[in-house]
Amino acid sequence: MAKLSYQDSAFLKLESSRRPYHVGGLMILKLPEPTPRGYLRRLARHCGRLNEMWPILNKQLSDPEDLSRAQWIPASNYNPAQHVHHYALPAPGKQADLLQLVTSAHERTLDRSRPLWEIHLIEGLQGGQFALYCKVHHALIDGVGALRMVDALFSTSPTRRLRLEQAIPTAREHDAKVAIARQLRGLVEGVKKQYTALPELLTLFAHMGRDTLSGKTETMTLPFTAPRSIFNGEVDSSRCAAICDLPLNRVRSIGRRTGGTVNDVLLAVCGGALRAYLMDQGALPRKSLVAGLPVSLKSSDDTEGNQLSFILCPFFTDESNPKRRLERIVRSTKKAKSELTGISTTASQEFANMMLMPTVLLTLSGNATRVSPAVNAIFSNVPGSREKLYLDGAELQAMYPLSVVTDGMGINLTVISYLNKLSFAITSCPTGQPGIERLDEYLKNSFRELANAMQTD
Repeated sequence: MAKLSYQDSAFLKLESSRRPYHVGGLMILKLPEPTPRGYLRRLARHCGRLNEMWPILNKQLSDPEDLSRAQWIPASNYNPAQHVHHYALPAPGKQADLLQLVTSAHERTLDRSRPLWEIHLIEGLQGGQFALYCKVHHALIDGVGALRMVDALFSTSPTRRLRLEQAIPTAREHDAKVAIARQLRGLVEGVKKQYTALPELLTLFAHMGRDTLSGKTETMTLPFTAPRSIFNGEVDSSRCAAICDLPLNRVRSIGRRTGGTVNDVLLAVCGGALRAYLMDQGALPRKSLVAGLPVSLKSSDDTEGNQLSFILCPFFTDESNPKRRLERIVRSTKKAKSELTGISTTASQEFANMMLMPTVLLTLSGNATRVSPAVNAIFSNVPGSREKLYLDGAELQAMYPLSVVTDGMGINLTVISYLNKLSFAITSCPTGQPGIERLDEYLKNSFRELANAMQTD
C-alpha cells in the first residue's frame, strides 16, 4: 500500500462529473511503410499491457468512497478491455472530427474502481495517420512524469519493435516491518522539513506582499489577487480542445534577443492572444490576467506522483505593445525565479500546497467563484524530445497535451516541444467563453505580431 500525498488527495477530492481531474495527451503518428497486417490491433494489445511496464498503471484506490482512508493498492482484477479503446473516424478523417472525439473522451471521468488511466487508439486519419489519446488521473502523475513515460515507451529507431516482456519489473517491499518503519521515518522527516520551511515561506510571502503594496507589477503576484474574468466562472461538464503549432527556433531566437527564455516568449504570445480574444468579447479586465506556471520539483529518477510548485506571473494583458509585453514578462519571471530558487524544495512544494488548500476548500464549498481568482489561467511548458521518435515503427509527428479546468479556472494552456516545433493545446470549458474554439487562431496572430514587432525594432 502507498499513502496518498496531500496534492494527490486534493486532486481526487476536487473531482466531480463536471470537473474531471485527469491529464491527457493526443499523439499523432504515421503508420509504418509497409504497414504489417493487423498492426493496429497488435498495438492495441500492447497498450493493454502497459501496466506490466509501469506499476503506476496497475494500482487503484483501496476505498474510492472514503478518500480520508484511501491508499494506493495493486489492482485486484485488471482487465485490458476497460482501459484500451480502439475505433476509427468516419472518412475522410478530418482533424475537426478527431478533436470532437477526443474532447468527448476528455470530458468523462475515470472509473475509480479501476486503475485510473485509459488509452484511445483512433485510426482513419488522413495521410496514413492514426492517433493515440491517453489520459491518466492527475493524482497518479504530473506532466513531467508523463513525458518521461512517453520517452521510455518510444524509440529513436524506426525499426525497433515494442517488447513489453523486456520491461524490468519494479522491486516490491515484502517485509511489512521494514515498510512500516520506513513510513514512520518518512513521516518524522516530513514534519521536520515542514517546520524548517516555515521561515522561508514567511519571507517569500513578505516579499510578495511588500511588492504588491508598493505597486510593483513586474514581480511574482500574490495568490488570489487576480482580476475576475470570463475564464473564472463555474464550469460544467462540456470541454473544448484547440491545437496549434509554433516554430521553436524562431521562438528561441526572439527570447535570446530580449534576454528571456522560450517560456517567456510563449507567455507573451498567450498574453497577446488572451487580450485580443477578451477585447473581441468586450470583456478585457483593466488589470492584467495572471498565469499560474507549474514548476516540477522532480529529481531525474522520479516519474510517479506530483512534486509541484507554482510561479505566479502576469500575462500583461493590459499591455498593447507586443515587444513591451515580452520585456515586462522577462523581468517578472526573473524576479519570480529568484524568489523560488532562494528557498528549499520542501518550501517550494509547501507554497504550492498553501495555494491548493484554499482552492480545494472554496471549490468543495461552492465558493470558488465568489472570491478573486488565485490565477486566471494555468500555463505550462513541458520540454519534449529533440529527436524524432517512433512507437513500434510508427513515426510520432505531433503531441498535444490536454489538461484540467475547474471552477474559477476554466482555461488551461499547455505546450510540449518536439523536434523543431512547439505544440499548443488549449483546454477550456466553452460555456461562458463564446468563440474559445478559435483561440488557436488568436495564438498564431499574437505570435506574428510579436515577431513583426521584433523585426521592426
